[in-house]
Amino acid sequence: MFRFKQFGLNILLGLCGIVFALGISEIGLRITRISYPSFYQVDKHRGHALIPGVSGWWIQEGKAWVKVNKDGLRDKHYTKDKPKNTFRIAILGDSFAEAIQVNLEETFWSFIEQELRNCPSINNQTVESINFGVGDYGTAQELMTLKHRVKYYSPDMVILAIFTGNDIVNNSKLLSPDDRFSPFLIEQEGKFFMDFSFKKTKTYQWRSSLTRKVIFSIVNNFYLLQMINKARMTFKNQHNFLSQETSNSKDFNIIKYLDLVPKLYLNNEDKDWEKAWDITEELVKMIRHESEAIKAKFLAVTLSNPAQVYPDKSLRDKYFKQGRVVDQFSPDKRIKTLGAKEEFNVLNLAPEFQSYADKNNQFLHGFENTVLGSGHWNQLGHKLAGKLITEKVCKML
Repeated sequence: MFRFKQFGLNILLGLCGIVFALGISEIGLRITRISYPSFYQVDKHRGHALIPGVSGWWIQEGKAWVKVNKDGLRDKHYTKDKPKNTFRIAILGDSFAEAIQVNLEETFWSFIEQELRNCPSINNQTVESINFGVGDYGTAQELMTLKHRVKYYSPDMVILAIFTGNDIVNNSKLLSPDDRFSPFLIEQEGKFFMDFSFKKTKTYQWRSSLTRKVIFSIVNNFYLLQMINKARMTFKNQHNFLSQETSNSKDFNIIKYLDLVPKLYLNNEDKDWEKAWDITEELVKMIRHESEAIKAKFLAVTLSNPAQVYPDKSLRDKYFKQGRVVDQFSPDKRIKTLGAKEEFNVLNLAPEFQSYADKNNQFLHGFENTVLGSGHWNQLGHKLAGKLITEKVCKML
């Protein structure tokens, strides 16, 4: 009997020790702000959206402290009622606009807010550049964001950031993965309608369930569980990027990390791709009309693809040639042509980015902890984009 009680006491003491150690670890992580939460939740209009109020470190690509405001925007807080004497810009886009790879003050939309106030046409108004960008969005999700979120902020201008590198694919139900959480614009017999069938999938229904929300909330509110989940994801994705040391080796094939998709640059050669382009163009027109309906000016900005602006012309030309690509800027020009036809403003960033990268031998995409030249814009890329967009907006005004 004594031995049984002693054994039970030892088990209890052991458990208390474990709980104490876990508690100390949790407190330590909170004091040092070491947290890696998930930033996304399901959304009935857009498939997924940012979680209001969540904050934590993003270190998978670049390094930044990311904080989502109470309205679910990766930005500082703005009132929905626009203050007097204020010129307000709404930014629509995907992960390039969300920009969790860099700190808030380093983003292109923060640069616009700071620098546009120097434009003479602003007439001493306060400038607010509000970021509605969310990672992995396609143009249909950006349209839904405009319809269900942006309009309540009464913007004077809507800027649509188009990343041709994956937006065209993301807008196509045929080209996208079967498990993509997104509404899709569908054309049947010359008529367009929005397909929300993602809400019928088992994955969406599970993620929308109370059980999953409770589990998700527990993980997202305990830093130690976030660390464990982060370690799991790091192990799972350890082969996604090579180290920078490896990228400097002679056998390193940078092209694998530049996301070069030749079909994006070859018009009319693939029916599915041409259909995806038609859908994309229709979505851009819909966003333009929706912007005008809320009395906001509209500007479409095509971003740079990593392969277009890699600062080694010989390497860049070599791989475009292998893909039978004649014009490295054909996706950008296609949107430019659409703008000319429909009479709205378009800014193509890629040609300016390529010229800057070549002249200064600078990487505008990529980070030291991934592969320079690949992935998203780094701080320099954001700064250059902010400068060019600010100049364009000032001219429009």
